[in-house]
Amino acid sequence: MGIFDFIKGNKKTKSEKIEKPSPEQKLFSEKAMEIVIPTFEKFGFKKHRIEIKQYSSTIIYRKDKQYLQISSNTHPRDYPNYYNLVLGEGNSKDFFEYDWNSVTLWRFKKEIKPELKATEYEFPKDNGIEPSLKNANSELLKYGLTFLNGELELFHKIRKEQNKDREPYKIHSPDKNGNYQTSFEPKSVEQKKKYS
Repeated sequence: MGIFDFIKGNKKTKSEKIEKPSPEQKLFSEKAMEIVIPTFEKFGFKKHRIEIKQYSSTIIYRKDKQYLQISSNTHPRDYPNYYNLVLGEGNSKDFFEYDWNSVTLWRFKKEIKPELKATEYEFPKDNGIEPSLKNANSELLKYGLTFLNGELELFHKIRKEQNKDREPYKIHSPDKNGNYQTSFEPKSVEQKKKYS
């Protein structure tokens, strides 16, 4: 897909290859829909977008300005494989918005219980899918309850801490002499100011 197609709203071009979901992503997404999505719906979140590809899946449910996302990655170059529950506010389609204005569930866990191990979830294999997703759902109810209930103070605190020491994206480009200069990408500078 060309950059202009992406900007126009993610429309598919004639030359674009449509990815067939891998069996592992398909199974993971089906189980996530069965185990985690009822919790999303219980708190008033409604289906927004589901995308299952060969090496990734994205399931987004929205309620007003808030959204919940299940995202997974099994690409061989991104080993170890993982998935996350993401809690966000604002536009869930705009990269700069969701990249700076969302927080993974494991960050909520780390904030609430700093003594516990808190990282992204390891992508489960075979018969480990159900126990892993049941655990993630349980942790969502335990650590993300304020967000689920629409109380965003803790979310805003964690988001600010997460973005505080983070640098805006850098652009490396050649000057008129062929030497590379580094500058900050303007949109990410704006997002850092807004969400730090």
